[in-house]
Formats: sequence, C-alpha cells, structure tokens
Amino acid sequence: MSATTFTLDDLPGVEFTVERGSGGEAGLPSTWITLVGTRQETPAPTDDIPDPDPIDVEVCRIGFAGP
Repeated sequence: MSATTFTLDDLPGVEFTVERGSGGEAGLPSTWITLVGTRQETPAPTDDIPDPDPIDVEVCRIGFAGP
C-alpha cells in the first residue's frame, strides 16, 4: 500500500504520512500502521555551507498493530 500524506491547520508546517507496514524501512508486517510527522527546517549557515538547503525533521512517530 502506498503512503498517504496530509496536513492539519492546527499544526502549520507539519506534514503527516500514514503507511501500512509493507516490509519497507522498518520491515513491519502489513497489519502495522505507522504515522510520522515531519517539518522542514533550515540549518544554521556555516563557513562551509553558507546557504544550507532545508531538511525534513521528524517531529513524531507512532506505530500500532491493526486487526
């Protein structure tokens, strides 16, 4: 099953992704559901990287078993 993404007006800047376990990243069985919230942040500039690209930062991860 492909992942579904959504946002909530109450949490601006956070994108949520919901996916059934399908042997992907965590190798979870298909009865598992994973919900991950991420937001984009731009790291502070450094001498080596004066204009860094934004990165996705995980703000929450919830997993639970389905029926």
